Amino acid sequence: MSARITARWIADGVVRSDSLDALPAGVSGPVWIDVADPDERALAAVSARVPLPPLAVEDCLHFPQRPKLDIYHDLSFVIWLLPQMITGDGVVTHEIDMFLTEEHLVTVHSSDVPALSRVIEHADTMLRRGVEWTAHAILDAAVDEVFPLVESLSDELEEIEDLVLADARPEYLQRLYAARRALVALHRIVNPEREAVRGLARLEAFVEPEAYMYFDDVGDHLARLGDTIDTYREVANGTMDLFLSVQSNRMNGIMKQLTVVATIFMPLTLISGIYGMNVLDGMWPPAAASWSFGLIIAAMTLIAVWMVLFFRRKDWW
Repeated sequence: MSARITARWIADGVVRSDSLDALPAGVSGPVWIDVADPDERALAAVSARVPLPPLAVEDCLHFPQRPKLDIYHDLSFVIWLLPQMITGDGVVTHEIDMFLTEEHLVTVHSSDVPALSRVIEHADTMLRRGVEWTAHAILDAAVDEVFPLVESLSDELEEIEDLVLADARPEYLQRLYAARRALVALHRIVNPEREAVRGLARLEAFVEPEAYMYFDDVGDHLARLGDTIDTYREVANGTMDLFLSVQSNRMNGIMKQLTVVATIFMPLTLISGIYGMNVLDGMWPPAAASWSFGLIIAAMTLIAVWMVLFFRRKDWW
């Protein structure tokens, strides 16, 4: 798929949206250049208008990267990951790379990103305020999309916990492992992004003082997300311990029942073993009596019933 470049700028008080070639040279005011499905040629064309660091350009050509903030002399470079839950695949990420200067914002992404699409719908309002406000809107929309994902994992853990309490089945363990992996993946995304956005907020060269508190608010949202994810990771670990405890208790119950059954049959085996010997003289009841076999069986049954009642009374079974 070929790269798509869209440039947005303000001309005569109106926000224009067109190709990069239509962007006037030396235009003053905020400019937003969006590159979808980037390749070397497209990024070279953008670099001709807005000089981009070669190392950052290389990162833009290799998805996905780790969230980070790189500060250069005349611009800042942000790598931002947007997690998404896919049934059967766990957490997958979409990446947005942003270059921010005093009057230019360059966004690079390899796929359609819902958070970015929502900002594009209101690009006129955002771009009039400045490129830093546009960057803030993108980050804020991206963070807002993570909250429903975390809440869905919370609901999943609560459901698994209830199911484990009722009946600890192996399929519930698989769902629990999937939820734990998703939480670990979110933890690896959210923590670096929190440091990146707070570092970006402190850049006075690219972020005006009025916008500082808004970037810091995004950092607070990420901090809350991080705390929530850590809490749910503890819940997942507790559910895992609960699953193992239920399995252990079930195994103990099974072993207790088997032990009781074996204990009941021990005296019966002893009696049958004694009367199975070849020595008959002196045994009671007499071997020649017709009622001897019935009496032995009755005695064994009586012993078994007495032992069952005894175990019941002791609450061993």
